[in-house]
Parts: sequence; structure tokens; C-alpha cells
Amino acid sequence: MGKAKKLKVHRHKTNPTGLMDVNEMIEQGLASNEKSGTPVEAIVEQLESAVTEEKICGLQSLATICQREINVNELVENNVIRIASSLLVDPDKSVRHATAGALRNLSVVSVELCEFMVDQDVLTPLLALLIRYSSNGQWTPTFDKNMQNQMDEHSDTFLQAVHLLWNLCESTSDALNAFNQSQLLENFVTFLNYNVYGQEIAIAVAQCLLVVSEDNASSWRVLANHGLELSSLLTIDITDNSSLMLRALAAGIIGNVPVLLSSYTSQVLICVSKALEANHRSALGNLTSMLPLEPQKDIVDLEVTDDVAFDDETEAQSHQRRRKADLPSEGELEVRSVGRLLQAQRIAAEILTNICSSDDDWQSEGNEHDENAESDAECVYDYDKNALNESVENTDKVSVEVLEAIKSLALVEKLWQKAQPLAENVYQILVESEQDTLKKLDAMRISAMLCLHNLCNNLSTEDLGGPAAVYNVWIDLGQQVFQGQRNEKLLEASTSLMRAALEHLRKSPELFQQMTENDLQLMLNGVTGCEDAEIRANWLRMLGILGCLLPEAHVKTIIDFVLNTCANEADVWVLAEALDSMMDIFADNDWHSIMHELGMIAKCQQLDRTMREKLKRDKRQLGDRFPAVSTVRTNLSRFCKYLETELKNYKPNMES
Repeated sequence: MGKAKKLKVHRHKTNPTGLMDVNEMIEQGLASNEKSGTPVEAIVEQLESAVTEEKICGLQSLATICQREINVNELVENNVIRIASSLLVDPDKSVRHATAGALRNLSVVSVELCEFMVDQDVLTPLLALLIRYSSNGQWTPTFDKNMQNQMDEHSDTFLQAVHLLWNLCESTSDALNAFNQSQLLENFVTFLNYNVYGQEIAIAVAQCLLVVSEDNASSWRVLANHGLELSSLLTIDITDNSSLMLRALAAGIIGNVPVLLSSYTSQVLICVSKALEANHRSALGNLTSMLPLEPQKDIVDLEVTDDVAFDDETEAQSHQRRRKADLPSEGELEVRSVGRLLQAQRIAAEILTNICSSDDDWQSEGNEHDENAESDAECVYDYDKNALNESVENTDKVSVEVLEAIKSLALVEKLWQKAQPLAENVYQILVESEQDTLKKLDAMRISAMLCLHNLCNNLSTEDLGGPAAVYNVWIDLGQQVFQGQRNEKLLEASTSLMRAALEHLRKSPELFQQMTENDLQLMLNGVTGCEDAEIRANWLRMLGILGCLLPEAHVKTIIDFVLNTCANEADVWVLAEALDSMMDIFADNDWHSIMHELGMIAKCQQLDRTMREKLKRDKRQLGDRFPAVSTVRTNLSRFCKYLETELKNYKPNMES
């Protein structure tokens, strides 16, 4: 989502504009307002006022309130959003500007609030406002060189409105459908001309187009006619992180439109490579050296000054002074710059993920008939000892063009660098002082790992660097995971990549000769202490693969652990993953002594009954996973019969 527009509210002992100070209003809680019982009710009165200054005060209060803990129910009950949105088309340009900024701030509170904003018909005045800009071919922003090239108010209103539209379209399909019907898309491409409209507007429009072009055939038909304009952005000079981000966004838009991607695949992949080359660790190190050591509280800035200095100040001079006071500091500019670097690299990883996935989907569609013909044969597993050799496809599933680019541009290596954790001291400063940047960093690392996970599923072991390189990645990820990762989404991405990497090592048991009982115990502890179903499933899958690679003592530990874990597992999908991985262990070795010593017949029969009950109970909740879980349950019944057959003539005393 688009970040909220930060407000800096300044308090002076003299007030040249005659307007009530917003911060003072918030601090007092408007509790003393005689006509209103709450701050929100007071804001409503101001929004409905016929006086322009009152409207602006109400909108500034609304925008500021978004940065604090707000009572969304109170906003809803007082019809604030519907009232405020009507001001997007107010005759006064300053009112329109304040409205767009306030609603943009509201739109980043939550997806649910975005949905409510759409229900309150924010889109009608918003689209009407944007159409005014699109239909006026003479409009171009003006930039003040003395104010960090800040654009004029009319242009900044457009910028805030685009951010608002982007947030709404990202949150709800109703907003996307409304945008499709508005015919705005054709003219939006015009605003990508950063030489005319500036980088801020070009980036905001590109971010919006990236969102609306995802899985949206209606947008593809329009954007397909603008390949030259979009592709020209792939070759702009990288002068700073803003230009790097604009390039990445353009590549993402092209990547979303199939007909454009087929024409510009090579250029898009080069753009991905360039984005990933930038050293984010160095940039973050420089940033944290500028940040204060003490954590910053999310409060409205106050500026207390001597009123004597402004006795003879005109309203125009006051306005100019406050504009300068509101300009971002050097540190804030650096935060924005590094944030854009991290966003550009996240987008680059997502582009490559989509390109490789689309190649895989295309091949799957082409072989749909053959796969369906074999589905009955593959739906159950007969525990053929030779099946293990067929379980991993060691072939590339991407086009030759994409594969050659991945290898020549060293994209696997670059993505791996992006997935690495920061130095502890840098990370801790971000935790204390710059949470927003930390979120962008985590999002980038997650996207890099998910992209590598996707490449593991689509490239051969050799094209990933060979078994030894894949093993080193698996080990490094394990060390990162066990060092106390607290971000669950990052942990899920890490374990998903570990699982995908381990799949490539099924034929390389020699790499695991040094694995100890303590190493294995770390993984078992990972499962035991994990509350997230996806992460538990990844751990249990990995245990199943390791059971095919390790010596008997370790295998017995794994099977015993999986059986006990399954007996207490509440999630039927995780239960299916665990049982499926355990049954895989017996594809290469019957392990008779383990079967006997662990009493597997009785335990598996009990699990079979348990799974039948849970599958029947949770059928509706499983959704697309139901067929896979059902297949595991069928296999489990056969596995129980297999155990009975294998142990029927087994004599433990005869074992050497």
C-alpha cells in the first residue's frame, strides 16, 4: 500500500492565518467543544461548514488523527468518510488538496477500512477528480527549486489522489472494477513521463498501474498499445534510487501483460538484474549511521517559537515559512531513498518469480491432456522401491531464453545476497528507530526467498550451482532460522526455501554424513515449538526427505517423532504432509526393525482412523487442498496393509 502522507503540525504563539491549530485541537481532544461530544463529531461539523478555512481545519484534524490510535467505529458511525470524500470535488483547490491527503492517510490504516471507503462511495468523487486531470491536456506540474523541487498544490493533489486510488485498488476488487470502467488507464500512461510530471508522480502512477495490471485482462488490452512508452522506462539512466524504482515498476507492469512480456523478456530480465545489483546492506548501514539511537515515538511534531519574530509577518510569508518547515530533513530524504531501493529489489524478485511461474504454467497447460490421463495412476503410491529415483525431476522447466538470462546475469547468486540477514547492530537500530524501513527490508528478503524457492522448483540442480552449492544454501538457511527469527512470514519463506533446496539433494546422501543427533534435534525442536501450520508442514516435509538420506539410527528418531507429532496434530493438512513425508521414507528401504520396534502397525491404523474423521470434519475448510489430502488418506490405508504384509514373516530375534 502507499505510505501515508506525513503531516508536520507547528504551533506558534501567534497565528497569522487565524486558523485553529490542528495539533492543539487534537491535544485538547475537542472535548471542550460546546456543540460536539467527541473529536470526530467536531471534525464532522467543520467538514460540513460553509467556510473554507473550517473545512481545511477539519481535514487536517482527520489526517492527523490517522497517525494515532483511532476509533474506526466512530468514524463509521459519524459518516465522516462519505462527508469528507465529497470534498474531493470542492470548488476550492486547497480543500481538494487537504481532502486527498487525509483520505490517503485513512486508506493505509487497514484493508477493511479501504473496503468501507469503497462502500461509502469514495470512488465516485475520486475518479471524477482524476478525470479532470486526465482530460486537461494542458496541465503540467510546476516545481519550486527553492523548496526541494516541491510541486505546486494542484499537482500534489493529483499525487495524493493517485496514492489513494492505488491503495483502494490493491485492497478491493470493487475499486479495480470501477477503475476499469472509468477509462482512466489510457491517460494514466501519459503521467509516466517523469521529464514532464516529475519522478514522484511517475512513480505513484507506475505503482498504481502495477497493481491494476496484475491478473487484469481489461488493463492488458489497453497497456498492450503502450509498449514503447513502458519499454523506454527500462533504459532510463539510474541516477538515484527513485530512477531505479521507476525502472523496476515499468518492468513489473510489462511483466504483468503477457503480450508485452513476450516482446521485452530480455530487457525486463536485464532490468531485474540491475535492480538486484545495488548494495542494500551498504545503503542501510549508511542510513542507520544517520538515525538517532533513541527510538522515535509516532507523535505529531511541535515547533515552539518566539512570537516576536513574526509580529510583522504577512500571511504569504507565514505560508512560505511553514512550507519550508514542513520540508523533509536530510535523514527523512535518505529514509525515502533507501525505502525505494528496497521496494525496487522486492519488485525485481517478484517479476522473476512471475516470469518463471508463467513459463511453468504454460508448459503445464500444454501437457494438460497427458497429465489428466495419468492422474489415476499417480493418485496413490504403491511404495515401489524404484519410485525414489523418479520423485525429483532434474530438468529445467523454464524457456531457454529465461534460463540463459538467469545464468548469465547470475540472478540466483544476486537473489541469495538479498535474502541474507543484516548485521545485528544495523538491524537493532532499524528496530528501534525505523520500523517502516525494516518492514520494507523484510518484504524484500521474503520476496527474494520465495523467488529462489520458485527457481528451485523450476531449475535443475546443476543450473542452481550443483548439489554442493544447494547444500550450502540449505545449511546457511538453517543457521539463520535457528538464530531466533521472530518474523513468521520470513520464517515461512526461509523454511519453504530450505524444503525446496532439500528436494534437490535426494540423490546426494554423502553430503549429510556429518549430520549429528544434535543437528537433527534442532529440527525436531523447530516443529515442536512452531504454531504456524505452513512452517510446521515445511519442517515435517524436510524430516521426511532427511529420512531418505540418513543412517538407520537417525531414521528411527525421525519416524518416531513424526508418528508422535501426527497423533497430536490438529490441522488435517499438516497431518497429511507429515504422513506423506513419512511414507516416502519407506520407498527406498523397508526398515523392518524400525517398523517392529516402534509398533508402527497399530499407530498407523489409529492415524488412519483419525485422518478419516478429520478429513470428513474439515472437508469444506480444505478448499483446493482437499484432493491432495484425500490422496494421502488413501495412501495411508494402503501403507497400513503394506506394514502388515512386511511384518507378517518378520522375526526380530533372527536379526544380526
